[in-house]
Amino acid sequence: MSGLIADLKRFDRIGLSRVAGHAKACCQMVRHSVFAQLTHFGDTGTALAAVPGLFRWGPVPWPTHWCDLVDHGDLIGDCGVHADVAAALLTRKSVPHTRARAAVLTPPMAPEHWRAVWNEAQVSDAWIGRTVVYHEVLRVGDRWWDPSDARWFSGPGAHTGSGHVLALREEGGPWQIAPTPVHKLLADARSVGADDPDVSPAPYAPQPAHATASASATASAQATEPTPAPPSTHALQGVLP
Repeated sequence: MSGLIADLKRFDRIGLSRVAGHAKACCQMVRHSVFAQLTHFGDTGTALAAVPGLFRWGPVPWPTHWCDLVDHGDLIGDCGVHADVAAALLTRKSVPHTRARAAVLTPPMAPEHWRAVWNEAQVSDAWIGRTVVYHEVLRVGDRWWDPSDARWFSGPGAHTGSGHVLALREEGGPWQIAPTPVHKLLADARSVGADDPDVSPAPYAPQPAHATASASATASAQATEPTPAPPSTHALQGVLP
């Protein structure tokens, strides 16, 4: 538990991601393009699910601007970009929501891979803790939304595409810790796939949110696993317009 608490204190020092904009065409054109593509969809749920597919997954230096998200003609983004764009979309549609941060227990080998990628890009890896990783999510009504994995999850103790959610904190609120003992979750995570290195680390999803490119982010939202189904007009009835 001490490792988790230390990581939560560390994550408290990471501000929720807000993509800034220069008052110039460089940022205005990128932002307009993003929301023009999203508003092309007929309903809010489908547009929300499309957010991660617009961005090629990669390190983003924070603070950042809209024009910084363009790399060789592609849009690049991380969970902070996904969360900020999703929140802006919900605000446009007058859907009440709150920003939130999550502490996620990932498959054992994932953090070192991400650390190497972020370090190579000379971008801060402060989101990678000793026990868990930092991930940005949203609270919509009485449900939680993972904007990088494009799916609902039930809260602390649930699984998302990046792993097992050990703790959640809504903006302005305290951390909510998963009911399952942390030491048991850690032991389970370390044992996953230990007997067979070719076995995918189920139930920790095979497409970690922090490792997917835009194409695989869309694919992971359609993966079959013991988590709520990806969004659709039907799944979002009563929650989104």
